[in-house]
Amino acid sequence: MSDQPSHVVDRLETKAAKGAERERIAHAAWAELHDASRVQDEKTVRLKALRLAQRASPQG
Repeated sequence: MSDQPSHVVDRLETKAAKGAERERIAHAAWAELHDASRVQDEKTVRLKALRLAQRASPQG
């Protein structure tokens, strides 16, 4: 068992839990940002391909 009083242990556990929650939220935010960036990149590639195909066509 710990030599620390129970209120100190409770505080440390609460601090650790809050840190873990902040880390989880940050990870989720970065994942969402990464997904949005990937979607934007895919859209850019698709639109560029359409524009190039349009320019290559006889009517373009």
